[in-house]
Amino acid sequence: MEYWPLKVLTGIAFSICSLSSYGIGLGVAAANGAPDEKVVQHVLRNSAGLTADEIRLNYDRCDSTTLSMKICGAYRWAMQDIRLNRAFSRAKVVAKDSGYEQSLVRAQRAWLTYRDTQCAFEGISGAGGGTMEGLYVLSCKEELTKLQGDRLEAEENQR
Repeated sequence: MEYWPLKVLTGIAFSICSLSSYGIGLGVAAANGAPDEKVVQHVLRNSAGLTADEIRLNYDRCDSTTLSMKICGAYRWAMQDIRLNRAFSRAKVVAKDSGYEQSLVRAQRAWLTYRDTQCAFEGISGAGGGTMEGLYVLSCKEELTKLQGDRLEAEENQR
């Protein structure tokens, strides 16, 4: 996926994925244009107060209301989180066989702390609070999670 910085007229800065790359290996939407149910369920488990129908309705509405933008952002982050978890699971198998599983687990835990702290900072510094802060945080988590997934997959491909 390609990421481009986007400056919206309201001053919100975040990254979006190129539309042409949405369906590559992540199960963004089914052939009928419906959202990937695994991703919907992932968002549902990690989002308080949302219904599955709200997620299905707004998963691709990243340029509408604040609520739909947050749902879309959560959906995109969830896609990358699922991808990262798959890559990490494969890396753990290799690490266990090679004797460095604990090191990998410690590194991943440290990375998660970094990601969450960095994204909280970007939310506060980018939006200064308010409803847009969550959009900054979700965009940051999507981007950093994608990069970590890329990193684990690249390491896997070197083996």
